[in-house]
Amino acid sequence: MKKKPACLSILIALGLVLVLLSGCSSVRAVLKSNISGIPYWYYEPQMGVGKGRVGMNGEGTATTQRQAELIAYNNIIEKLSERIGSEIGQEAYRELSVLGTISEYGLVLEDSYVNTQEGMYNVFLHVSIDQNLLDKATTDETKRREIITKQVNDLVLKGDEYVKAGNEIRAVSNYMKAMALSEGKDYIDSEYQFKELYPVVLQLLKGVTLTIVSSRTDVVSCVVSITRKGTFVSSSVASAEVLASYQAEDVRGMIYNDSFVYVSDEGGLFVFNPINDSILRKGSVRFELNLSKELKDLEAAVGAENVADLRALIDSKTIEFEYDKKYSMGSIAVAVIEHDNLGYVTGVTDITDYVTARLLSDDAIASAFYAELDDEMDVSYEFTHSGRTEECLLVMRIGITNHVSSRQNFEVAGAEGIFYLFVRGKEEPVYTSDVIYASAYADTYKDAVRGAFKALADIAYSLVKAVYV
Repeated sequence: MKKKPACLSILIALGLVLVLLSGCSSVRAVLKSNISGIPYWYYEPQMGVGKGRVGMNGEGTATTQRQAELIAYNNIIEKLSERIGSEIGQEAYRELSVLGTISEYGLVLEDSYVNTQEGMYNVFLHVSIDQNLLDKATTDETKRREIITKQVNDLVLKGDEYVKAGNEIRAVSNYMKAMALSEGKDYIDSEYQFKELYPVVLQLLKGVTLTIVSSRTDVVSCVVSITRKGTFVSSSVASAEVLASYQAEDVRGMIYNDSFVYVSDEGGLFVFNPINDSILRKGSVRFELNLSKELKDLEAAVGAENVADLRALIDSKTIEFEYDKKYSMGSIAVAVIEHDNLGYVTGVTDITDYVTARLLSDDAIASAFYAELDDEMDVSYEFTHSGRTEECLLVMRIGITNHVSSRQNFEVAGAEGIFYLFVRGKEEPVYTSDVIYASAYADTYKDAVRGAFKALADIAYSLVKAVYV
């Protein structure tokens, strides 16, 4: 029978080996081993150690074989200490160098290999370790490092996906978080740290533009577009978080800052409508990329001076929308019916004048209507047939619920109220509030009552602004 060529037999044998070994990395390890003469486990320590065990190599070079072996043992001790997160000590080294085991971690010597080059001995050791014992021995610090490393890796990889999907601002947010988290941690890959990611962030942000494409200043509404600069034309940036900031007024007439985050749609657009109906009647809305927390954390990690150009770049993307909100329901008349502690109408018009003045100060076309009747429906009927021309009528009924004289020589008054908003041409109110409550204290009973009534009026004023747009 004709014999097969030797080279063909070698190829067949090699093919069988490659089939028996699983995975591309295993193939590469075998090929490298064939070329170098060093066992395959040198290139892939995990091969052949069995389920539930971790492979690890050590190597050492010296003028004598025993000295090279001791250096290789020490190399394994160093790697194991690094993996666990603390020095495992000389006892473990002595056990390994004498017995070839470290019982505490289930470590056993699997294989060794020695060669010589230019009069020097090179010793390679292959050990396997019990996975459960290794995990149990791993310190909190090592676990913390593993968690942080995974967080950084996940942030960057997700950021890469955002870039591909056209979500640049989300990508920038992820990269900034990764830079802050990885700063000063040399155990994290350099490609995931500040030096590599910072230029990427700058490049991504330079091409982003915020623009107001349409607006209605009288109802405080506008459409904001977020685009990126392309080679020929600009394209939209989807899922971009934009912080809208503006000023509002509380029930006490105090001005405060408010904000809300909007997110652009697939076309890079979002429609701004103030979530807070107490937004000032006249003012401006500031739109900025919602990266303030990421920037603050990054400045704390690397120093504000090192990211000054990034802060300036983010600030340069800010735009403002000036508005002058109008009352779309037109002019309004105000009628407040005051009751005493017995439920009788007092005929006092102080709170009517107070609410009217507050509306006038907010650019409403308002005037007082001194009603003579008690029931809100009767007041509405009286107003309709009075010849008045206002489009709306605000009727508010308020009264005293309790009164306490304090031992500290001041008076406390509690009050409740309800208000109704009528529109000319409609018999029923277009809005009816829940019962509202307030209290106040003063040196005299009369002043305490006035304070409680004014507190009710402030609440009603805030509520009516939300519906009287």
